[in-house]
Amino acid sequence: MSASGFDGAVPSYTHAYAVDVFLSYGHIDNRENWVTQFHKRLETRLQELLGTDDVVVFRDPKLEGNDIYDELLREKVSRSAVFISVLSPRYTSSPSCRKELDWFVETAQRTGGLRVETKSRLIRVTKTRLSEAALPHNFQDTLGFQFYEADPDNEELFHEFDADPRLPRFNEFREQCDRLAQAVARMLRKLRGITSLTSAPSRTVFLARTTSDLELRRVSIRDELVDRGHSVLPTEPLPDSGPEMKSAVEALLAKCDVSIHLFGRAYGVIPEEETRSFGELHYELALNQRQRPGFHQLLWVPEDLQNPEARQRDFLKKIREGKEQKGAGPADLYETCFESFKEGLLDVLSRKPEATPPPAGLRSKAVYLLCNQQDLKRESLDKIKAYLRSRGHPVELPPFDGDPEELRQLEVGLIEDTDAALIYYGTAKDAWVTAKRKNLRKVLGTRASGQNYARALYLCTPKDDKKSDYLSVPDHLFLEPEPHGLPPLLVLGDCGEFDPAKLDTFIRLIEKDP
Repeated sequence: MSASGFDGAVPSYTHAYAVDVFLSYGHIDNRENWVTQFHKRLETRLQELLGTDDVVVFRDPKLEGNDIYDELLREKVSRSAVFISVLSPRYTSSPSCRKELDWFVETAQRTGGLRVETKSRLIRVTKTRLSEAALPHNFQDTLGFQFYEADPDNEELFHEFDADPRLPRFNEFREQCDRLAQAVARMLRKLRGITSLTSAPSRTVFLARTTSDLELRRVSIRDELVDRGHSVLPTEPLPDSGPEMKSAVEALLAKCDVSIHLFGRAYGVIPEEETRSFGELHYELALNQRQRPGFHQLLWVPEDLQNPEARQRDFLKKIREGKEQKGAGPADLYETCFESFKEGLLDVLSRKPEATPPPAGLRSKAVYLLCNQQDLKRESLDKIKAYLRSRGHPVELPPFDGDPEELRQLEVGLIEDTDAALIYYGTAKDAWVTAKRKNLRKVLGTRASGQNYARALYLCTPKDDKKSDYLSVPDHLFLEPEPHGLPPLLVLGDCGEFDPAKLDTFIRLIEKDP
């Protein structure tokens, strides 16, 4: 069912998309009706192959542009199952054609991804010969159909296929249209079987570092997950230093629903200041996250793995024996072919996240994380917040908008509604820290359960003389006048970079039985 303008909505073959095939082309390339004839032949052949008239092939009529037209066109592009670009010198130099292409790629990556299994929803039809350098970058690894042939007697010449049945190269045009139609029909059948790409939950995935022999498989997983609309971390190289790497990975894992680990014959690179490989460290850090409700760890070892290195053999034995550790959430160890592992991974990601109860004996405690407004965007504050949430503890931040009395009342309410407070001492003045300590004691003095409220001061960069005074307190316990029998203030951190271990005392305190 043709759609060459903005006429009324018609039923599509795929159902989930308003447009089955969007044809993008340069206006110049249709001066002799080449695109019009291409459109008609492709649509007719798709109807024959799919056995229905309900096939929507949309072609932009190339009207004079305006804001309303652009808005309608963008809607058509964003609701298209397959996007075909008719490539030519005009197409690659046309801002409007490139804009259509970018719209489609952007929307596809946000929804169901550009790929279905191994095939791309973006297809290139090259009408006029172009150099590879002239191709838009989006077309790497996409299915392409060439509608011209080189001259056998002169390599500098080529001949385009004729869309007019009266011209000599029409048979080549018809045959290539048929090959294209068959490929598009296969894609549409697959997309028709997907009820709705947007119904699948988008997940955040940590993809662990692996050894060089498995890097291509790691990249293939990353690309497929991104194409399907998932977020894959890390997006930038991790630090080489062991302590810095572990801190970065912990912060990333705190944001993730799933971690993926690929193991092969080699043990792998050992980071600076560490005795274990990146792969083993990433596994251990993700293992700690499995106590968090909803987190899932997936491990793959090739079914035909032979003669692993001695240290790798010991490590693989450990993960086989430890994959069902008591108190941890789910982990799946796949010792299968790679494709079977990918099927299992996609099945896990397609499930809607379940609300898993916290481990027995652990009650979620809300933490009031006090900071000044200047420190709100500091990376270490983000890491503390992420780590507390990864342990299952909601985090509240102070309000900053409002008049002084309103802000004071809001802070009182936050202290009353939480179970613990952590004062982030970064760029704030000591007077601000003193005022926050004093206010905490004042509010908690009115609570019957104030003695069970944990209070801590975290010393972050930069280091100064006043913070050094806090560092000198014995046993990290800062004694204050406590007329209400409150426990001492914990002093944590060392004015250096954040490490989750620096919160251990605070975590043990808030996670103990009330």
